[in-house]
Amino acid sequence: MRLDLPDASLAYEDRGDTGGGEPLVFLHGSLCADWLTPMARELMGFRCVIIHRSGYGRSEDRTNGGAGVPAQAAHCAAVLERCGIPRVHLVGHSAGADVALHLAHDRPELVASLVLLEPALPRAAGEPASAAMPNAIAAARAGAWEAAFDAFLTGVCGPGVRGLLADRLGEEGLTAAVGTSRHFFTRESTAFADWEFGAPQLSAVRAPVLLVVGGGGDRLGTPHRARAASIAAHLPHAETVVVDGLTHAMPLEDPARMAAVVRGFVARHPLTGPAG
Repeated sequence: MRLDLPDASLAYEDRGDTGGGEPLVFLHGSLCADWLTPMARELMGFRCVIIHRSGYGRSEDRTNGGAGVPAQAAHCAAVLERCGIPRVHLVGHSAGADVALHLAHDRPELVASLVLLEPALPRAAGEPASAAMPNAIAAARAGAWEAAFDAFLTGVCGPGVRGLLADRLGEEGLTAAVGTSRHFFTRESTAFADWEFGAPQLSAVRAPVLLVVGGGGDRLGTPHRARAASIAAHLPHAETVVVDGLTHAMPLEDPARMAAVVRGFVARHPLTGPAG
C-alpha cells in the first residue's frame, strides 16, 4: 500500500485482524525498514500497520534535506487517516520511538499507548557522545557506506548485528539496510538533530508509555538505561522494563519475547480507555 504526500511517498502494510483487532502502528529505527517486521508477525489478533518511514524500504523522501521528527509524525497521522484508524497503540524503535513520542504530543487524541524500544532521543543530561558515531561519520564522508553502516550498528548493537540482520531478514534484507546508509548519514541524522523535545514536551504526553531497555546494552556501554530513566522522569504515565540479554537490536534478537512485552502492555491499556 502507498500514500503519496507532498514531501514523501510512503509505503505501508496493513495486516492482521483488520476487522476487530486493536490497531498497532510500528515505526522502525534507522538504517532498516524491517527492524519491527518479525515482531509484528508474532502479534496475531491485532491489526498491525507497518510504516516504512521516509527514505527507508519502499518509501521515498521528497524533501531537500530529509524529513525531521515533526514531519514524520505528520506522515504517521496521514497513514492513520488513510486507514480509517481513529486511535492506536504506537510501537517505536530508536528513531521511530522519537516519531511516536512527537505524535503523542501533537495529536494526543490518536494515541492510546506507546511502547518505546530504546528511543534515540532526547539524550540524558551529561550523556557522553556516541563512541560509534565518529568512525561511522568518517567512513560516510569518504563515501564508504558499508563501513559506515558496520561502524554505527556494531557500536550501538554489538558485534554480530550484520549476521543477525541476515538471519532474520535474509541477505536481501541486509543488502537493503546497507543501501540506506547514505540516506541516514546525509539526510535523516541531520534532520533529526534539529528536534527539540525536552521536559515541557515530555510532561505534556498524557498517554501511558512503556520504555523498553535491553539489559545487554550495559556490557556494550550504550546509554539507553540512563536515557530511558531521564525520559521517564518527565512523563506523567511511564514505566520501564529491562529485557535481560538483549541489545538495541532487541526486536530482531527475540521477536517473540518482544511481542509478548507489547501484548502485555497493550492489554492493560485498551482503546476503550479515556483519550489523551
